Amino acid sequence: MNEEKISILIGRDHGKALQLGQVLASSGAFISYTEDSVLHILNDFMRIRPHALILSSLTGKYDELCALLKRSERPPYIVLICENHNTNGCGCVYADLILDPQDKNIVDKLRVHLFDPYRFPTGNKDKKMNDAVIADVLFDLCVTKNYTGYIFILEAIKMALETSNFTRCVSKEIYPAIAARFNVSPGSVERNIRTAIQSAWTRTGMSVKREYFGTFAHDERWRPTNSQFIFIIADRLSARA
Repeated sequence: MNEEKISILIGRDHGKALQLGQVLASSGAFISYTEDSVLHILNDFMRIRPHALILSSLTGKYDELCALLKRSERPPYIVLICENHNTNGCGCVYADLILDPQDKNIVDKLRVHLFDPYRFPTGNKDKKMNDAVIADVLFDLCVTKNYTGYIFILEAIKMALETSNFTRCVSKEIYPAIAARFNVSPGSVERNIRTAIQSAWTRTGMSVKREYFGTFAHDERWRPTNSQFIFIIADRLSARA
């Protein structure tokens, strides 16, 4: 978590507003609520200056509202809850994230996107620099932020780097620690990390694979497991330091 709390403004009128607010507050965010009308949202936005805004597609003129907020001095990260359950139908080009309220993973997706340490950069400067080094490696390996597992992989590599006597057991140590931080299940952490790694692997060039994974990558049939990916990258970064 960042040292400074992330502030989130939530429109009351969609069905999951209070539930999402409670869950995000338990994750360490500062939550405020507003009525789902343009006037109320603008007034509360100017008063609170939140990092993020969660509003409903039932809000009148939400597209114009989002466009206006994006032109503000410190534009918020805008999450649009698409009440017609068809995210393609909401069509708000100014929303950063559009979610279906019936999506069973809506809470996990919000946590991953809103608590991404690069989203609202606060806290220790050296820590952010270390995060940036890991992010550069993940970018080389085609693990990008559009994967839900991206932030979990970043955190896992940091844990492997920062703890000298680490037992290197992903199932008993890494997954539970990350799950506790983001209020998700260890199984969800494992699955999202695996999906991100396997999907990115198919898009990564052979020269990059060999740079980071050496002789393992000479076998084109080889695919890194979660633990192999995490600890090989951690070892490579440690050797560079």
